Amino acid sequence: MVITMSKLKYFINRIKNIQFKRMNEVLNREAKLNNRSKLKIKLDYAKRVFDSKLGYVDYMKGNYANLNSEDRDKMLTGENYRKLLAYLNPIEYRIVMDDKIICNRIFRDFINRKYIDLRVTNISDFEKFLDNKKYVFAKLVDGFGGQGVKRIKVSEINDINKLCKQLIKNRQYLIEEEIIQHEELNKINKYAVNNIRIVTILKDNNVHILERILRINDGKTDTISSHDIQGRLDEDGNLISNMVDDDLNIFLKHPVTNYVFKGIKIPFMKETINMCKKAALLVPNIRFIGFDVAITKNGPEIIEVNPYPCYTNYQYYLMHDENEKMNYLEQIKDILGKESKNIKW
Repeated sequence: MVITMSKLKYFINRIKNIQFKRMNEVLNREAKLNNRSKLKIKLDYAKRVFDSKLGYVDYMKGNYANLNSEDRDKMLTGENYRKLLAYLNPIEYRIVMDDKIICNRIFRDFINRKYIDLRVTNISDFEKFLDNKKYVFAKLVDGFGGQGVKRIKVSEINDINKLCKQLIKNRQYLIEEEIIQHEELNKINKYAVNNIRIVTILKDNNVHILERILRINDGKTDTISSHDIQGRLDEDGNLISNMVDDDLNIFLKHPVTNYVFKGIKIPFMKETINMCKKAALLVPNIRFIGFDVAITKNGPEIIEVNPYPCYTNYQYYLMHDENEKMNYLEQIKDILGKESKNIKW
């Protein structure tokens, strides 16, 4: 194993930011699941860090303890993902996409809900916006992963001036009306807007679908991300994998509603894919996108557009059968063709 200066620098930076308790829990569990000693697993992981700049979440979800070198080389890692983002989604364009209100304006043809920007709204207009609404959602314009989302019951607002000042103080400038999801999604879990993540790559004005993920909130919280159960869908909306969480748990049914996951078929799936393909063409300088989509009774609607489309929610061995390769890096290189040589993998 050759340790270059760049690898050593990367390793030192990772050490500074590692959550050691969490990493230790993950690697100890890997040892138990694979019937190997903790030391052996940790040494194997350390080698992967130097060889591939691999994170411990990659190691766990990618089942790296049981992969050969050929299969490992075909998978995404934190490092090659970073390089892919730098090339396909230049940071000067990503910054624009980080603002949810700008995104809402760009993708307005695919958003049916009403919203306001408190930075340019007076109290009178805010009050009119709230009229006849049961709930609204306040959001950070640059939040992610459900961060900074507040569900507000309109009938419980006692002082609209105080509320407005507090939201502005919290930088929750974006106020959106509630999305009413399709009854089929409501049956699974009515406590949150369950969504579909569509991952797209743009190449020569053609939009390629890398993956389709169903994301279901696992309890009674309002937002999806850190509390979700997810599985892969085919192009017709059929569930084709286990439903799993981030801790290697497989769910046969929803832990709160008891809805049985087997046999799920998401409505309006073809319309969802077509919508995301059209939407991806609106931002040609952001070529690698994760679209979060709600399904309503009238069809799909974009919730958010993510220029940092996380790969660990589909490059996850529990969402693939034993004979199915998680060769997402190879798939991306095939889509890009000769252009992939421009990326210093």
